[in-house]
Amino acid sequence: MKIFTTDKLLSLAFGTIIFLFFAFAYPFHLNYQEQYQLFLFSTDYFFQLMGKPGGFSDYIGKFFTQFFFYSWIGAIIIAVMLTLLQQMLWLIAKKLGSKPVFVPLTFIPSLLYWGLLCDENYLLGGLISMLIVSFFIVFYMLLKSGNARVPFVLISIPLLYWLAGGVFLLLPLFAVARELMSREMKKIHLVAFILACVVLSPVLPVIIKEFFLQYPMKRLWIGVDYFRFPESIPTAVALIGMLIIIIPFLLSFLTKLVKTNRTVIFLVIQLGLITFGAYHIIYRVADMTKEEVMAYDFNVRMRKWDKVIALADKKSPSSPLSVTCLNLALAKQNLLGERMFHYYQNGIQGLLPDFKRDFTIPMIAGEVYYHLGFVNTAQRYAFEAMEALPDYQKSARAVKRLAETNLINGEYKVAEKYLRLLQKTFYYRTWANRTIEKMKDEKLINQHSEWGWLRQCRPDKDFLFSEKERNMMLGVLFTHNNKNRMAYEYLLAYCALTKDLQHFIQYFPLGKSLAYNKIPKSYQEALIYIWGLTNKDPIKNIPYPISDKVKNQVQKYMKIYTSKTNVEPLLQEGFSDTYWYYLHFRK
Repeated sequence: MKIFTTDKLLSLAFGTIIFLFFAFAYPFHLNYQEQYQLFLFSTDYFFQLMGKPGGFSDYIGKFFTQFFFYSWIGAIIIAVMLTLLQQMLWLIAKKLGSKPVFVPLTFIPSLLYWGLLCDENYLLGGLISMLIVSFFIVFYMLLKSGNARVPFVLISIPLLYWLAGGVFLLLPLFAVARELMSREMKKIHLVAFILACVVLSPVLPVIIKEFFLQYPMKRLWIGVDYFRFPESIPTAVALIGMLIIIIPFLLSFLTKLVKTNRTVIFLVIQLGLITFGAYHIIYRVADMTKEEVMAYDFNVRMRKWDKVIALADKKSPSSPLSVTCLNLALAKQNLLGERMFHYYQNGIQGLLPDFKRDFTIPMIAGEVYYHLGFVNTAQRYAFEAMEALPDYQKSARAVKRLAETNLINGEYKVAEKYLRLLQKTFYYRTWANRTIEKMKDEKLINQHSEWGWLRQCRPDKDFLFSEKERNMMLGVLFTHNNKNRMAYEYLLAYCALTKDLQHFIQYFPLGKSLAYNKIPKSYQEALIYIWGLTNKDPIKNIPYPISDKVKNQVQKYMKIYTSKTNVEPLLQEGFSDTYWYYLHFRK
């Protein structure tokens, strides 16, 4: 027996390419998937999912999705599953008499599902359901006797419906088509078999709705959560399901129809067309803009501030959420005042985004408020983000943040409730156990490098948080603890980004308590500009220690700015990293 046959080599190459894609080109989509579910090793969680059609597929999908915390593990899981789907389709095709020359066509469903998984809202449970129904079809094909195949299909229909949801229809459809084409069964038996399939299949959802679950009929037919938004009908998934039935019969037909000795050329042509189509599908559906935002967000979540800044050094971010993550990383590294305008700034939305009732923006914005010291605001954002999840899941990231905020606020019983949930997870169990132990000693919380500091930063008096008066809120935060450098720098950054120079000069002296070694670059640029508004010479007698470099730059800048028209291209070339350029040319 040959170990390295054509189909095995192609499957190996296919799986390797998928792994490389998700591990290196698209890894943060996998991290994104993991944070928006909370897989629990508990009987309650198991029976909760198993209590509906397709629940088993959802359960297995969520089980594997928890390992997407490490994207390389997620890449392996997806590569193995898509390759397994192709291999089972090829096995079915071989049982129908297909020749190896047509093996490239069996990759089509897996390629299409690869494209679906590039959308961060497609869930792994849908792919699991396809694998389950394909396995049942393979098992059906291995049964040689019609007396065994018929009862197998009829018994499998209700079982498969509960395991895989609406895709259970693929098994009776395939079986009926196969029996019609093979003509191995007597007509009367074939008619009885077809009638049994036709009656049993549509009756199942009706019985479930009538006696067990008060779900909408559409949900009972679909079953599995293919998509994060449950109301969306998975038309693309239905197409892939139909191809799983059609392709084996098509290959059997082509095997009989096409008579050629040039198998290598024929194989290469197919591979070329499949590769060309796959490239254009993935190129069209892979959203690298979202991948960039997810990369920033994941590194912020993991507190990898250096990596966030490295991403920006490689390519300056442009989306508000990416800039939000960058500014937070700069602040955590004490670089916000120095390097803020070295990167593209798109106004206040890149500093403190407005709250929106969804599950993405509050999660990212909540990180900023958490590290500033607005602990209650961070708690509200985490809770709102989790409640906004359209598939009604819990979020591991949100639950962890809720545990932290309640811990900082001294609400230990509430914090313990969230920690007990995390104890039932795989990746967060150790952290939850350690945190519960620390709660037994107040000193350990106060001495914690992050929680203890945020306890000192958070306001101890209730006040109404207003997004329209962020500068006042930041002022309240800094007044409470004048060692909170991040609150001070966000206050000045807010004034600079809103071009509120009056409040900038008013708030600037508050920084005396922070004992800066030198005035950060962007502050120097703002101060010398403000001084120049009321003095003919912006350098002479300025009451701030401005560096010679900034003085020389402002003279060059003003010379170009006042001497020519359409000066933006000229100033962009040499001064795009200054506050002056932002002040004059950014909205």
